[in-house]
Parts: sequence; structure tokens; C-alpha cells
Amino acid sequence: MQLLQGLPPEDAYTAYEIQDFWQQLLFKWEFPSWLIDYASEKHYKWTTIIRNLHDRRATVWRQRMLVSVAQLDQARMLRTLTVMAMTESEDSVLQEQLRLSLLLDGIEISGGQIVSIEGPISVTREKSRLLKNLESSSFVQKDVIAKHLKDAEDLFADGKMHPAMGEARSAFQAGIEDTVTLVEAKVQKKSGAGVGNQIEFLSKHDLLSPDEDAAFRAAWGFLSAGAHPGLPQDESGRIGLIFGLEFLQVLLLKAKTLV
Repeated sequence: MQLLQGLPPEDAYTAYEIQDFWQQLLFKWEFPSWLIDYASEKHYKWTTIIRNLHDRRATVWRQRMLVSVAQLDQARMLRTLTVMAMTESEDSVLQEQLRLSLLLDGIEISGGQIVSIEGPISVTREKSRLLKNLESSSFVQKDVIAKHLKDAEDLFADGKMHPAMGEARSAFQAGIEDTVTLVEAKVQKKSGAGVGNQIEFLSKHDLLSPDEDAAFRAAWGFLSAGAHPGLPQDESGRIGLIFGLEFLQVLLLKAKTLV
């Protein structure tokens, strides 16, 4: 929305000049007539246009009747508008924020199209699933974990990859601690301090298999590492968030067997 709103040149003052700008730009990008007319009808208020397309509420006049646009067509317009906004804008800060937001959804813009990243996992969708399980869990620190996850996503979107991974690590650590607390109550024994001892405690009491023990230690090591040679910074940040989310999900599912 912000990128689109910033596209008209600063010297386009009148309604006619703004309309002429958008008519030419949308035609250049080969948008269908109904979208060009719909944008004009909404006076190029992109907040309204984008929300209506997102909610599949766009309607057009056909043969003197107001009809809904096909949902697939509305989804296609959203994708093309995103590519156009990224390509035509000169606001590098907003471009980068949108790029990182798309990356969290497991997609990127390449060759003038939105494409899925190889082996895509949407951080946004995974977080949504995890938060539902977290809300119904017995974890004492569920609110703390949710806050760490939100902060991690916000920091990632701001391009602050290392702090984002730090928040994901904190959420993961809190999940381990709460799982250990549940196991301690069941077996009437105490775990040692530190994540390494806590993972060993979960393995010793059959909540983690030997392979899972190794996987949890590896995920913790990845999240704790100060650098990831050979990995682009934004990719290491995205993978770190995915590790935090997926291993927390494993803990939540296993913790259900303890209550």
C-alpha cells in the first residue's frame, strides 16, 4: 500500500494528472480494463483497493449490473500490483521491508513475477499454527513465548537478523523450560540448569528420541551461532525463525502427552 501510494511524481498535483499517471502505468503493466476502472472508481486509494482485493470484495459494473470479480482474478491482481510496486518504486527502505515481508511468507520476486522459494515454508503460516497450539497448552510462559515470536518477526521485517534470531532462541528456550517443568512434575525429579542439561533430561525420560536429542541440540546451536558462513544474512534469519517455530511446535505436541 505504501509503495503504491508513493509512486505518483511529486509534480502531479491535479486529479487529472494523477488519473493520467495511473491510467498509463496500469496499462503499461497490462492490467485488465476492469482493474483500471476499479482503481479509478476508488480514486486510487490503494489502502481500500488492496484490502478489497485481499478480502475478495471487488465488484464491477457489467451490463448495468454490479457483479463480483472472480476470486482468482482478484488474487492475480494482488500479485501483479506487488511486483509493479517493487519494480516502479524508488523508495529503497519500503522496498526492502516488503521484500523481507514476502520472504517471511516463503516467496520472492524474480524475473518480474512472484515465485515460491525453493522448499518454501511460510514463517507467517507456521507462526499462526503454533500460536493456536500455544494458547491451548499448559506452558506457563505462553505469553512470554508469543511475545518473543512477535518481536522476532518484527525485527526480521526491519532487517535486524541477529536480534530476530535471538528472540527466536529465547522463545525456543522458554518452550524447553516449560516442557522440562511438566516432565519434572510427572517423574518427580529435577533437571540440571542450562539448555544442554534440559535436553538431556527430556531424552533421559523418553520425551525425546536419540535422533531428536541431536536435532534439538543442532537447532539450538544454529540459533546460538554468531555467524553462518556461506548463508546470506536474510536466509539465515528466515531459517533460524523456522527452526524456532518448528521445534517449539514439536515441544507443544509432545507436552500434550504429559497433562
